[in-house]
Amino acid sequence: MLYLDPTIIVYRYGMLLATYVFAISWSSNFEYSENAPPHIIALNQNFTEVKICSSDSERDVVADFLDQVEKYENKENCSVGTNHNLGTGVIQQYGINKFKKQAITAVNRANLLTRIWKEADKGVIDSERFFYSQVRSLVEADEYIFAAGNCYDLNSYKNYTRFCPYAYRTENGTILAKDLSFNYEYDVEGNGSEWFTIPKRKASNIWNFNYTLDMWQPRPRRKGADELTLEDWIITTTYDSGHWSLPYFDCGGGNIWMMTYTTPFFGFQNGSFKFKGTSGIDIALRTVDINQCPQQEGEEKNVFAGSSRCRTMTTKCVPIQGKGFRRGSYNCVCKDGYYFPYPGSEHQWFLGTEVEEEYAKKKECLENNYDKFDCKPCAPGCDTCVDDSPCMLSLNWIMRSILLGVSGLIMCCIPILGWFTFHYSDVKVLKAASPVLLRIILLGAFFLYCPLIVGYFNASVVTCILRFWFREIGFSISYGALLLKTWRISVVFRVRSAQRIKISDTDLIKRLLLITFVFAAYLTARTIAGTPRVIEGKSTKDLKAFQCSSDWWDHSAAIAELLFLLWGVRLCIVVRKAPSEFNESRFISWAIYNETLLSLFLNVSMIFLQDPFPADPDLMYLVIFIHTQLTTTVTLTFLFGSKAYLVYKYRGRSTTDSNSHNTMVSKGSKPTFCAKQSSVNLGSMNAAPHSNNYSYSDRIEDAECESLLEKDIQEEFRRLYTQLETLKQRNMKIGNRHLQHKLSAMTEAAQKDDSPNSVPSTPSVNGKRVVINLDNYKEATTL
Repeated sequence: MLYLDPTIIVYRYGMLLATYVFAISWSSNFEYSENAPPHIIALNQNFTEVKICSSDSERDVVADFLDQVEKYENKENCSVGTNHNLGTGVIQQYGINKFKKQAITAVNRANLLTRIWKEADKGVIDSERFFYSQVRSLVEADEYIFAAGNCYDLNSYKNYTRFCPYAYRTENGTILAKDLSFNYEYDVEGNGSEWFTIPKRKASNIWNFNYTLDMWQPRPRRKGADELTLEDWIITTTYDSGHWSLPYFDCGGGNIWMMTYTTPFFGFQNGSFKFKGTSGIDIALRTVDINQCPQQEGEEKNVFAGSSRCRTMTTKCVPIQGKGFRRGSYNCVCKDGYYFPYPGSEHQWFLGTEVEEEYAKKKECLENNYDKFDCKPCAPGCDTCVDDSPCMLSLNWIMRSILLGVSGLIMCCIPILGWFTFHYSDVKVLKAASPVLLRIILLGAFFLYCPLIVGYFNASVVTCILRFWFREIGFSISYGALLLKTWRISVVFRVRSAQRIKISDTDLIKRLLLITFVFAAYLTARTIAGTPRVIEGKSTKDLKAFQCSSDWWDHSAAIAELLFLLWGVRLCIVVRKAPSEFNESRFISWAIYNETLLSLFLNVSMIFLQDPFPADPDLMYLVIFIHTQLTTTVTLTFLFGSKAYLVYKYRGRSTTDSNSHNTMVSKGSKPTFCAKQSSVNLGSMNAAPHSNNYSYSDRIEDAECESLLEKDIQEEFRRLYTQLETLKQRNMKIGNRHLQHKLSAMTEAAQKDDSPNSVPSTPSVNGKRVVINLDNYKEATTL
């Protein structure tokens, strides 16, 4: 155990107090700037005054640092010595992390020298070649170490006043060892020798250093002898015990910028350790690149980070390796979305050295080209480019506008058709076709036209979602109503019993709501779970084109539509021979066949308009337009064109007769079978069989009358039977037996035609089919 007497304790605390006073006085040489970054100390000396045009905020320590580096890059601008340093305010921590590995070798060498001077034989100590070899080995071991030296204190080695074995690299790469003290009084204060004087002051208080217990076993003098373990205390230095000098220009020596790290080593005399000298290395900063680019995450702290002069709006800094310790060791490369404005240049970037030179001119109010170091923006939509050529496909707005205008005109017809169904809702043609369902079909058609409006604009997530919703909702409403109308006809047509089946429009609307709800639930799930995306494709000209994505959600919807339409095709085949009023079922069948074939064509063509095939949004818009016109527009034409034709054809022909309510499009409360203007009453049944009133137009009307629904014919016969019964009873009361027999025969005929298994027919006179009008039976009884 080491014993310390009170005198030593008092001495130790006295030295601590002296060290504290020295530290305060030494730190007063530093002046901190409020505008400087927190890890940078502002410069206050050793810099030449320069006229600055830029604002004070643009000046910082690093800028002045780099100006000094550039100033002494040429050795002709310096004077012999190491006085050209970068000021007391420059970051001394620059080498703490970057060159710590090299500094540790100097620390190890210092501890070795301490042990040598305590325990080595005199022959070792007196060998100068031994000490020269030590410093040479340090230089040889690391390429970053420019020089190494062990400099002794005054009168500490032999009879020399000073002694400093020093080895350094020459310009041709060889290593030269010499005594640095021969022409350099490094122990003199203010002689640019802080690398020696500061460690010496630190070593003046040996209690600030560590003491290590050395244990070793000498070689036994003979075999079998007991091994002897010796113990000894030795003072050691650490990395923190050393000192990094300011970066300085070694003018007349290496003529390079360098930094020096030195740490003290000790001698042992009269049972105590005392300062013997310093072990140090010189780091050649010419092998160190100054990285002025912004600090990247995870990189070692760099005091020069962010000091580049690249135009940050359009360019980014890229460091260059191998430029050495000078400013401008970077290139200003165009950012993504910008291109280099000088295509004839050898390189596609701005050199950092040129940027720094022009910026220096700008600061000094000289003519400069600093503002020309800007890249130009690429064409819209380009991530990268080499010129201003477009890289995004331009949409054909003229074609799109024409197609949208045509679609808009057709959509304007939908309200007119809606008015048509309201205005003529009590007309036989529309009443038989269920006006409510016709209006629902118009609503679905409106939704089917909406994708053309949404698809007119550039693709986005919103437009992709709306296009999908409009298409599926419109399809479910419009073609759902058509298929349900066909389904009702098929149910009625296939009934074989005498019981009448009634399926009202309300029942169909309920089923239609269920179909629409299923489609809406699917669309909701698709929107939440698989939101459509805007994907980037390439056109045939290798230009970027944006369009909505197509995935298994879209394919599932297409398959569901096709299955739904195939069910409709089956219904159309079932009712193809069913009697239909005004041939409406035939027109519905044509519409369903048309939609099935064209939808199949559309889904197949869409495959070739998606990846990996070339993208063409204009062609896709054209295909959607053609598909919409050939399906929705044709369906509306089939359904409403025939009805409008019949309504306006017969409306004017029935006005000349007092019985105009008997026409096929009459608005009377008691619609009858196709009674012509020359309708036959009971009195005309005895007319000549070849009357001139039976013309070709009558035959056409007779053929049209045959298209009435079975239920309407049956209702007509029931009404006729009721009238005949009433007339029979009245004639029985007045005693007209001849008329009574005729009415009985007619009643039997009415009963026979009203039977479920009978085929509806109309009475005939002499082979000519007539329609009996007994609405006003009082006139008939007068015959």
